[in-house]
Amino acid sequence: MSVRLEAIPDNPGVPDYLGPTWRLVGRRFYLEIPGLLRLMAHDGREIVAEPLGTATEADIAPFILSTGFAAILHQRQQLVLHAATVAWRGRTIALCGRTGAGKSTLAAALCRDGADFVGDDIATIRTDTATGAPMVWPDGRQHRLWADAIDHLSLGERQGLPIRSNMRKFHVAPSMLAELGREALPLAGVVLLQTRERTVPPGPPGIKRLPLVDAAPLLRREIYRSFLARQMGHDPLLFAQIAALLDRVPVFTLERSLGLEYLDASAALVLDAMVEAG
Repeated sequence: MSVRLEAIPDNPGVPDYLGPTWRLVGRRFYLEIPGLLRLMAHDGREIVAEPLGTATEADIAPFILSTGFAAILHQRQQLVLHAATVAWRGRTIALCGRTGAGKSTLAAALCRDGADFVGDDIATIRTDTATGAPMVWPDGRQHRLWADAIDHLSLGERQGLPIRSNMRKFHVAPSMLAELGREALPLAGVVLLQTRERTVPPGPPGIKRLPLVDAAPLLRREIYRSFLARQMGHDPLLFAQIAALLDRVPVFTLERSLGLEYLDASAALVLDAMVEAG
């Protein structure tokens, strides 16, 4: 896949599907954020991005690495989860959840407890042709953590630049990425993060394994930028991919309070669940 900076036409053609900031035109996906960028992802092969106004490359990079990258993967008909991923005992754990659910923070806590960083926001899962095992590929990106999580986890020495100039969320270099390498690892389990309402007093987390009939629809909701897969007509394929994953991989729900009070307990529950699942 290639990424380049280049002007994108104002009128890319008659859309097959049209959203508030995006359109699909054949095998091309277009995104426009007024005053920030235009982006095109084409045929699973390339991303073209155009900064608008005073936007810099650093300003548009998060959109290239999120929505742009997701469009490429969906064009390639990959199974893509909205998940932070870590490696533990030679296998990966995928932590799924909505934006703000604490995926990256929990991943960082697991890394402090002996896991290795794999990916921060997007988990690409492919089936090993020889074994049939679902495999997760490292994405090479850094943790992205809020300042309070960095302080809580004592990661100040690895804190990098802010994601955007007006945010208190920062890149944090993973300590073990070089040792992990670029090889795919089998998926050990998927954990769906469910956060309690802010009106509920903080309390200990709880984890449970889901039966297949409950796990399937919940996992479908965790497809990254799922509107793209739907409008590309990939729903039947996604159904088959999820069914194949669930045949080999356990899925859990982790109910937890927002905040850092029970972060360590949440990480311990995840690792205990992986041990019990085998």
